[in-house]
Amino acid sequence: MIKEKTFLNIITYAPLFFIPIFVATIIIFSYQIYSKSFESSIKELEKNLLNFEKETTKNKVTNMSDLIVYKKSIIKDELTSRVQGRVNTAFKIAQNIYNEYKNTKTEQEIKDIIKTTLKAFLWNGGESFIWILDYNGVFNLAPEYMKHLEGSSVLDIKNISGKYVVKEEIAICKEKGEGFVQDTFSKPDKNDDKQYKQIAFVKAFGHYNWYFGSGEYIDTATKKTDKELFSMLEKVDNIGNNYTFVVNTKGDMLVNRYVPQFVGKNTNITDKLVKDTIETSINSLKDKENTAYIYDCYNKATDKIEKKYAYIQKIPNTDWIIGSGFYLSDIENSLMKQKVNKFVMYNLNFKYMFYMAILAILLALILSFFISQKIKKSFDIYKTRLCSKTDQLKELNHTLELKVTQRTNELEKIKNNFEKLATTDALTKIHNRYSLMNTISVEISRSHRYNTPLSIIMYDVDYFKKVNDTYGHDIGDSVLVLLSNLVKKNLRDMDIIGRYGGEEFLIILPNTILDDAQIFAERLRKEVEEASFKTVNALTVSIGVAELQPNENEDKLFKRVDELLYMSKKNGRNRISF
Repeated sequence: MIKEKTFLNIITYAPLFFIPIFVATIIIFSYQIYSKSFESSIKELEKNLLNFEKETTKNKVTNMSDLIVYKKSIIKDELTSRVQGRVNTAFKIAQNIYNEYKNTKTEQEIKDIIKTTLKAFLWNGGESFIWILDYNGVFNLAPEYMKHLEGSSVLDIKNISGKYVVKEEIAICKEKGEGFVQDTFSKPDKNDDKQYKQIAFVKAFGHYNWYFGSGEYIDTATKKTDKELFSMLEKVDNIGNNYTFVVNTKGDMLVNRYVPQFVGKNTNITDKLVKDTIETSINSLKDKENTAYIYDCYNKATDKIEKKYAYIQKIPNTDWIIGSGFYLSDIENSLMKQKVNKFVMYNLNFKYMFYMAILAILLALILSFFISQKIKKSFDIYKTRLCSKTDQLKELNHTLELKVTQRTNELEKIKNNFEKLATTDALTKIHNRYSLMNTISVEISRSHRYNTPLSIIMYDVDYFKKVNDTYGHDIGDSVLVLLSNLVKKNLRDMDIIGRYGGEEFLIILPNTILDDAQIFAERLRKEVEEASFKTVNALTVSIGVAELQPNENEDKLFKRVDELLYMSKKNGRNRISF
């Protein structure tokens, strides 16, 4: 009794002592953690800021490099698409002119209209145009700088490599109707004998033995793409001091919005810092694909020479170098601002923590008193009710366990009966139509997914109406049951049989090709024919056999096998069709 009373006093008054001490300990420990966390966060902040800017700069350069590589990789694709589009447009226009005037104008008049119309088709400052030749190599439409060749044959003209380009174009038009040709040709704006690589597309017109053609120089397409790239880089990278620059290994400044006066220049770059930066970039990547370094650079924002971090890398398949960077002073300024903000928040939080600690201790004392009184009162009540409740709970628990077990058994029986009724034909005890449709849908999906064969057999009892009319529906039903049992004995474990409707049945044969399904169906037909069905004696079936085709759905498969079953009936019954 004394021990119990002592224990009760300890339980009752312990909160008055332990709760305030516990709260005070948590407060002191939290303050120490917070102070260390603040010091660590300052160090981590500086490290993260620098690493973040480095990683951001690297990602920026890498992404732009990838974009440049991609754009350059599709120069030829875009060129061929443009050239083909021009010729196809010219072809459609010429065909429309021909169709419009073929019954009202002479052949020469139509030719003149077509040539006059297509003569205006010029691109790239006249470098690209539409030409018309016939299969004898005679120029019917030539650009201005080759006007002297119109009306004469250029069949035997060779390019710089000795290739008969016109003969190749004619062969393509005669054999294929259209196609691409790669050759070399002079440029209209060049006063030299040099020939430039170009890609041309030719297309047979179908009238007058004409064919149309157009081409574009690869170097012109490359320059055009480069110009678009430079413009795009300048538009994307137009904010702040962290600009992107592009130079080539010759020392030419290709892109740099910070010093636009030096873009496109090399020997004329007078700014020593700019020139040194270009030389450093080239020399740093002699034996590397990418690198980073710190160099002196003029900062317009501060009007000072400052240290700047740069990340540069080679652009694959080009002689270009792309780079970007940031001033270290920007990191220091950003760090200082964040340090000040953190310190202000630290002091503010410390004050809140101090006041909250005093308040928490006072509240803990008050709460401890009420808790101790509540515990004492509750302990007495609890002691009285504990034994009574324990007995009641045991009895209730036993009753609930019995009810749960009983209800679980009842629900399991209901579930099993329902599932059986929902999927089983009441007469034959095989799959019903609903179950068959679900099963065939699953098997078709599996067959398409794993590329395995799937065949189905649909059979119908011959003259079954006559059996019902002669012997009655009870005998007819017994015949269907006997027939279903006979068929089931011949099936594999994986095969599925079901009553599709009336006297019509369906067998699903997974992983079975048509030939094997045909053999099984013939064996089934003979076995039915030779079997005895008591009162009825002889019985035959008509069968359709089909194998699932690629991309075929269940509707098309059912339609095919139904048509094959109908064919068996139409051709005399007691046979299979596949």
